[in-house]
Amino acid sequence: MSRAYSPVPTPDRRSRPARLALTATCLAACVALLAGCGDDGGDGDGDQASKAPSSPSQPGDSPSASGRLTDDQAERKALLPLARVDHAKAAETAVGEVPGGRLVDLELKGTGGGRGARTPDDDAPDDAGAAGARAAGPSGTASPRARHAEWVAKVAAKDGTAHRVRVDATSGKVLGAEAEADQGGDDKRELAAQLSKARRTPEQAAKAATDTRRGTVTSVELGDDDAGALVWSVDVVTPRDGNKTTLAVDAVTGKVVGEHVDRD
Repeated sequence: MSRAYSPVPTPDRRSRPARLALTATCLAACVALLAGCGDDGGDGDGDQASKAPSSPSQPGDSPSASGRLTDDQAERKALLPLARVDHAKAAETAVGEVPGGRLVDLELKGTGGGRGARTPDDDAPDDAGAAGARAAGPSGTASPRARHAEWVAKVAAKDGTAHRVRVDATSGKVLGAEAEADQGGDDKRELAAQLSKARRTPEQAAKAATDTRRGTVTSVELGDDDAGALVWSVDVVTPRDGNKTTLAVDAVTGKVVGEHVDRD
């Protein structure tokens, strides 16, 4: 008996465009749905990660968050070129003004327009020349800048009598020297005792500081730290960004025992 033949049905070619259109429609719908999820302010971790702001610059990556110098940074940076006489030469000159004297502290200061600067005619009204010396600061407001610089030193005689000596930071000449009038007997004895304990000179302390942090020394001061140890505090300014680093150098061992960076 013959078996009936049933041919295998072939796909209807006329329905293929319809299926392709349906597939395209589904894909478009999926894409739209995913796009909608991305725009939604949901609580998902992935969604939050996609919207997380970029990390701000860490302190020290730039002079400031905006990449511009702060007023203090700009003032420190502008003061450095005015000091043609370095701290070592200024200290030598100041100590030479006091017989048997030893340096207690030394600081570079701006005069003639900078914030905190003092000049003999500070009480006189400002003139056009002084006004013209002011430069625009980072905020766009007028920011005064020093026109001159001087080293202000404290030098102690053998008995602890302190003298204030001012040295021109450009010429190296002594601008003035006088004993501190308000110093009592106890103050003199305490100062003399501190100097007798200091085994390291300010020059040695400055070298230890700049070996640790490269830059220009703008201040050296002898005193006790928070723990009561006798240290030389040395300020080092980096010319590139005007940042100031204060390093504590043990006045007995000469080792750097502390460091603080001022980026303001």
